[in-house]
Amino acid sequence: MDKKNEPDLLKQMSSAVSHEIRNPLAIISNSLYFIKTKLGAGGAALDPKVAKHIGIVEGEVKHSNDVIEEMLAFCRTRELKCAPASLNAAIKDLAGSYPVPPAVTLKLAADPVDPCVNADMEAIGYALRCVLDNAVQAMPEGGTVTMEASHDAKLAHLTIADSGPGLPGGDGEQVFEPFFTTKPRGIGLGLTIARKYLEQQGGTARAKNVPGRGARITLSLPLSA
Repeated sequence: MDKKNEPDLLKQMSSAVSHEIRNPLAIISNSLYFIKTKLGAGGAALDPKVAKHIGIVEGEVKHSNDVIEEMLAFCRTRELKCAPASLNAAIKDLAGSYPVPPAVTLKLAADPVDPCVNADMEAIGYALRCVLDNAVQAMPEGGTVTMEASHDAKLAHLTIADSGPGLPGGDGEQVFEPFFTTKPRGIGLGLTIARKYLEQQGGTARAKNVPGRGARITLSLPLSA
C-alpha cells in the first residue's frame, strides 16, 4: 500500500468503525433506559444488584463512546472557527462542568489581566479537558489539581498541575506520543490531540515534572494583537 494513502485510509477506517460501533452502543443505551423504566414502574425501587450491573453497563457504554471520540479527533483535521476569547473564562467554564471526584480538590488561579486570544475555544476546551482528565486519572487515591491562566509578552498560558506521581521517567515529550499510556484503560490519545489542537492554532503544549511531586502541562497560545 502507498504510504501516501495511509492517512486517508486511517480516516476512512476510523469513520467506518465508529459508525458500526456507535449504532450498537446507541441501541444498548436505549434498551437500558427501557429496562430501567420498566423495572421502576410505579415507583418501585430497583434491586440493588440489578442497579449495580445496569450502572456497570452504562459506564462501559460511555467509555466506548469516549474511545470512539478520541479516535475520530485524532484522525480528522478539525476546521477551526477562531474568535476573540478569554482564558479565565476557559478554566472557569471547565471547572464548572467537570465531574471532579470527591477525593480530588480542584483549584483555580485566574490571570488578573485576563489575557485575550483569538482561538477556537471549543477545540481549546477539548484539549484542556484532555489534560484535566489525565491529571485526575493520575491520582486514583486523590490529590490536588490546579488550573491556572497566565501570560508573558507574547503568549497566553493555560496550565494544569497535579500532585500525582509525575511523568514516567521525567520525560515531558513521551506523554504526547500517540498511544502512549501508563493507565490500565485508555488508548493514549488525549494529550496527543491536545497538542495537535494547540499547534493548529500556532500554539504549543509542553509537559514537565513539578519539583517535589506531580506533573505540569502547559497549553500556550499567541496573545491577540
